[in-house]
Amino acid sequence: MEFKTRALIIKVHLNDIVEILPNKDWTEVDTLEIAQENVAAMKQAVDGQLRGLLSNTSNTYLSKEVLNCYSTAEIGEVATAMLTTSFGSKIVGNLFLKLTGKSKAKEGKRGNAPVKIFDEKNRAEAIEWLLEQIKNKKNT
Repeated sequence: MEFKTRALIIKVHLNDIVEILPNKDWTEVDTLEIAQENVAAMKQAVDGQLRGLLSNTSNTYLSKEVLNCYSTAEIGEVATAMLTTSFGSKIVGNLFLKLTGKSKAKEGKRGNAPVKIFDEKNRAEAIEWLLEQIKNKKNT
């Protein structure tokens, strides 16, 4: 299953991982309206199921208002793994975690869902971590 917004492509995989990819055709600055559209599509993709988000972060600037929208969104995911592609995106990811109540280095929470940053080279590790989070949630 796939969902598209102006800025994102969201793919629901059979293993209950929802992959969030930047739309290569989107070149505008993300606004609050765009963030709200993205959050609505993510909620639709999670659909109340025990699913984890695999977010491929981009190197785009996000205003405080947009970051706040994402950090306070009630999407319903079990956990979020953020893949970073550069030092700049790692900074944005760490800022996101700081805004969401970062509890320890490179890991935080959004609501009850843990958030963890992974280097893009460690994609397999991020997926493994998400699958473990989903499994743990199913067993509770």
